[in-house]
Amino acid sequence: MSTGTAAVAAFPVTPDDAGGPAVLLGVDVVEAARLARAVERGGAAFARHVTTEAERGLTSEATAFSVKECLIKAVGGRAPGFGWHDFEAVTAAPPAWAGRLLDEAAAELAASTGAVLDGSAAYALHGASHDAALKRLRPPGDAAVAGAARWGSDGGLFVALAIVYVDRKESARCPR
Repeated sequence: MSTGTAAVAAFPVTPDDAGGPAVLLGVDVVEAARLARAVERGGAAFARHVTTEAERGLTSEATAFSVKECLIKAVGGRAPGFGWHDFEAVTAAPPAWAGRLLDEAAAELAASTGAVLDGSAAYALHGASHDAALKRLRPPGDAAVAGAARWGSDGGLFVALAIVYVDRKESARCPR
């Protein structure tokens, strides 16, 4: 289903020169009305297709779709075996460094689009998308990957930003 999203290339970013964790970035900009029509047209089937039971109620279906589009872009597209449930909103907060990086990127995106990105959530990655992120990030050892997102709307646009990262300091505590 096409929602008129803006394609933004994702690329690995290293937050610091001291061997900090690599980060993948994805952005989705869509006309809010078009996104709302897609969600309305799909109804309950759309919600089941895009969101897991555990994440329903954490974000709207429109938000989940747009954020997951960002996460798809960040990991390099829909890998063979991809499913929308590869990404799941969770209640845990991202590490502080990831939150700061996301806040900085959100401020820049807000300045260019006019949309204040005041919604946020952390994301778990599973399945084919988890594996695709590991391939792109190439972390040492058996590391875990996770995601975080910010979103908002203004002037008829819905804007979402997501990062996928490996926190080398925390990967031992969060095996996947």
